[in-house]
Amino acid sequence: MQVLLGIMSGHIFPYAVERSMNRILERVFLFLGIVHLESKFTKKDIPIRTYCFIEEGRKHGMQFRVFRGPFGFINYFRMRVNGKEYTFEGLPVADFANSRALSDIDDKAKVKKNFIKGNFPALQSKSFWFFQKHDSLRYGKRLGFPLVVKPRNGSYSRHTTTNITNKEQLCSAIDSAIQYSPTFIIEQFFDQGSVFRATVIDFDYVACVCRTPANVIGDGMHTIQELIDIKNADPDRGNPDQEEYTLFKIADNEVLEDLLREQNITRQTILPAGKKVFLQRDPFIRLGADSDEVTDIVHPENMKLFKDIAKYFDIRVVGLDFLCLDIQKSWREQPCAVLELNSLPCIEVHHFPSSGMPQNVAEKIVDLVYKYYAV
Repeated sequence: MQVLLGIMSGHIFPYAVERSMNRILERVFLFLGIVHLESKFTKKDIPIRTYCFIEEGRKHGMQFRVFRGPFGFINYFRMRVNGKEYTFEGLPVADFANSRALSDIDDKAKVKKNFIKGNFPALQSKSFWFFQKHDSLRYGKRLGFPLVVKPRNGSYSRHTTTNITNKEQLCSAIDSAIQYSPTFIIEQFFDQGSVFRATVIDFDYVACVCRTPANVIGDGMHTIQELIDIKNADPDRGNPDQEEYTLFKIADNEVLEDLLREQNITRQTILPAGKKVFLQRDPFIRLGADSDEVTDIVHPENMKLFKDIAKYFDIRVVGLDFLCLDIQKSWREQPCAVLELNSLPCIEVHHFPSSGMPQNVAEKIVDLVYKYYAV
């Protein structure tokens, strides 16, 4: 059902035609009983970003029902507002008002070319097909280590490998990427600063979080293992397979052991108060990364950069990954790069940060609904 309802998402046809065909498919599936609509569901039943929006929409009088197929709930819901009904996948993003197809926004290679064309800060990279491994290895060597390899499409950093420092690692990273996608990207590795996820709504509102690799901070009393256990016991942290969470337990893997060895410490080391120790190399949320809300301290020129990117791509709901040394300093005055865009952003990271003041992005999407749909 999810695949079939989304079959037209590539915008092969004009939006009006595409929308009509999706409505027909929806009615057919409902008539045949392949799917049905349910008004009762929990946070565990649907993607958390959708749940955040639905909870906020209900406060504003909207009504919702979620599609359920033979194998459980799927990522589609129906919204009723001002007497009109609409069906969405994930979030209402007003894609009919955009001049670009959402599939282009999620294509990392196309987006990178447009970053360069629009004079936005970007890293050197190139896209390859799975059968171009030999060419990609030559390109990687020419570009110079360290490198990043990632699927051309996809999110949640699936099958992405960072800080590749030699040919053997590059080969392994390419093999990992093509398990997920037939095309992949080789890119420079930005080994400075932090990763920021900004979400821009309707070219005007911006929320921003900082992604920090999994870590613990010493208190002068507990061992590193005890600090890990304490952090993992946080009820807001789940296991990677629990989709209702936005924060996850610190991964216990070889990388953790390697980092401890490199720092000449063990799990039984008692850290001085205030001493931070990183336990993963990458700021991937499913490895136990922190997500710190920093909206209030983002430099005005960085805010403008995020809005300008949304305007340039003409997309009214977008997430973007940004690398820089200091988010409180203008992007023009420091090494930085915009990595990629996401047409269906993870707004939940702003609602449930590991620290900082939560930002109600869902409320801004409700405003967008009343502006573009409920008219």
